[in-house]
Amino acid sequence: MSEISADWCIRVHSDECTDAEREAFRRWCDADPSHAEEYAAMCRIWQVSDQLPPSPIKLAPPVRRHHRGVALLARAALIVMASGGLWGVGWSVGALPGSVRYYMAEDARREVLLPDRSQVDLNRRTAILYLGYSDRRRVLLSDGEAYFDVQRDVERPFVIRADNANVRVTGTHFNVWTASERTTVTVSQGSVLVSRDDGGSAYNQSAELTPGMQAVVIPNRPLQLGRADPASVAAWRKGRLMLDDVSLRDALPLINRYLDQPLRLADREVGDLRIGGIYETAELGQLVGALPQILPVTLRQADGALLLSRRGSF
Repeated sequence: MSEISADWCIRVHSDECTDAEREAFRRWCDADPSHAEEYAAMCRIWQVSDQLPPSPIKLAPPVRRHHRGVALLARAALIVMASGGLWGVGWSVGALPGSVRYYMAEDARREVLLPDRSQVDLNRRTAILYLGYSDRRRVLLSDGEAYFDVQRDVERPFVIRADNANVRVTGTHFNVWTASERTTVTVSQGSVLVSRDDGGSAYNQSAELTPGMQAVVIPNRPLQLGRADPASVAAWRKGRLMLDDVSLRDALPLINRYLDQPLRLADREVGDLRIGGIYETAELGQLVGALPQILPVTLRQADGALLLSRRGSF
């Protein structure tokens, strides 16, 4: 349980912590009284309790997204420095990471090399936190997309904690797209284990994915398994977005990563409209402007976004 407590200690006090993560943290604390006690003990080990809220349930509001990179890296560095000699003890028993690295891609895709020699492509506006433990490797990924080429190490599994799921591998190639509304994992090579734990939810499940398989994890819904073309899913690595006759509801989260002004749906009906095609990610603004010619929709400004409405409705 110390592994989970250590994860939460970093996640809920980082600037990238989302409302969905905070709610998941509350559910984890409520599931067992010992969870909150273990969490508090982990914070004391790291000697950061004087900078954290007095109760693990009373959390400060999240910081604006564009400040999360510097603040999270500073938090990780603070933990390493403040822990002093206790850090070495924690590393030896597998309770604390021996290395902490933060990587962020802002307005362009970025390739990074992790301390374990694994390679990761980060899509635009994506950040990851890498934690290297003595017996495992862990990555925190929230509201972003990344393609992983994991260095094989059977003695140290590689585990990704995304918004709605955990992904566990020893060495393989796969793509992860994640946001509060869903997490999608698509495997190119090898195999991965995708699991979810909603704190006692009836939908807690796991599945092993092999090449060409895809898992979609949505809160309060069963795990969805299917086939997908890994090359199409990861086309963003070559600057393309491939939409294969998908609903606007599913397409908008993919499109919005590349827009400065996001698209929003006015109602469920317009979300049912379908769209397909191959688009250059650098030119998706042109697609937005052309939507009224492609589909029976209208566009209007609303609260800093472009609102999509069915033509003829308001």
